Amino acid sequence: MKGRIKELLQRWFKLRFAILYPFGIWAVLSGFSTDESIRASAIFIVLGLIIRSWANFYAVKTEKLTTSGPYAYVRHPLYLGSFLIMVGFLVMLRVDWWVSLLFVAVVIGLIYRRKILEEESLLLRRFGEEYLDYRSKVPALFPFRLSPYRKGEKWGASFHRYLKSQEYKLVIWTIVLTIVFHLKDEFILEKEQMEINTFLLLLAAFLLGLTDLIGEFFRNRRKRVCDPCVE
Repeated sequence: MKGRIKELLQRWFKLRFAILYPFGIWAVLSGFSTDESIRASAIFIVLGLIIRSWANFYAVKTEKLTTSGPYAYVRHPLYLGSFLIMVGFLVMLRVDWWVSLLFVAVVIGLIYRRKILEEESLLLRRFGEEYLDYRSKVPALFPFRLSPYRKGEKWGASFHRYLKSQEYKLVIWTIVLTIVFHLKDEFILEKEQMEINTFLLLLAAFLLGLTDLIGEFFRNRRKRVCDPCVE
C-alpha cells in the first residue's frame, strides 16, 4: 500500500502531470462544447486515436528497435497521437486560441521534448549506430517524409500487442468524455430536459466507464494473486 502511494505521488510530481492535470481540470470546468465544436474536434481526436492504436499494434518497447508501421514515418507516433487528441479536446471545449497556443508550446517545448530526449538517450545506448541511422532519416513527431524507413527488422501488426498496451482504455474514456461534454452543454448551457436520446447517451457513458473499471479491478486482482506465485 505504501509503495502504491509513493508511486502515485512520484507520478503526480512529474512535469507532464503537474502541467497537464491542472490545465485539463480548468478546461473541463470552464469550457463548453457545442454540436459544431464536437464535429470540428472529431477529425483531430479520431486521427489521434487511429495513430496511437496503429502504433500499439507494432510497438515492442525497448526489446527491439521498432521501425514498422507508423514508426517508419515518425519516431514517436504515440506522442503525435496524444498531441492530436489534446488539440481535439481544446477545439471541442472552445478554449481561447492564445491559451491553446501557450498550452501547445508548453506540451511540445517542455513535456514532449524532455520525454523524447530521455527515451532517445536510452535507445541510443541500446542500439547504437542502428538508432543513429534511424534518427537521421525519420522525423521525431510530424511526418515530413512520405516514404517509409525501409531498414531495420520488420514485423507485422499484432492484436495481442494492442490488447497488452491497453490502448482501448483511451478509446473508451475518450468516448465517455465526449458524451459528458455534450451532456454538459445540453443540461447546463442550454438547460434542455432529458429526452430518450440524452438518456441513452448518459447510459452508454456510464456502462463504458463501468466496464473499464470492472476490467481494471479484475486485472489488479489477478495480478495480486499471480505475483506471489512468480516469487
